[in-house]
Amino acid sequence: MSETYRIICVNTTKIIEGHKAHISSVGTGSASRWSRQWGVGEVRTAIANGDVFYTSNSAGKIALVHPFDCGKCGYKTLRSAADAVTDNNLDELPSCDLS
Repeated sequence: MSETYRIICVNTTKIIEGHKAHISSVGTGSASRWSRQWGVGEVRTAIANGDVFYTSNSAGKIALVHPFDCGKCGYKTLRSAADAVTDNNLDELPSCDLS
C-alpha cells in the first residue's frame, strides 16, 4: 500500500564548486517538526515503489516531488514539480534541525 509524505525541510550538499548544492536528505512530518529523516536514495526508492512525496506552503499549495539526475554532475537527487509558487519549492524549504 502506498503512503504519502509531506517534506518540511531539506539538507543539501555541494557536489561541484561553483554549482548549486543538491538535496542530500529530507525531513517529513507535520508543518511544525519533522518526524523522519530520509536519504535521497530512500526517497527515490519509495517513489519508485508508489509512495508520494510533496511540499506544501501555508496556503496549502502542493508541489509533488520527483527524482532528478543533475545534468551537470550526474548526482541523483530530488526536485519539486514546477509551479508558479516559490515557497513550496524544495530549494526554498528550511534546513532540517538535526538536534
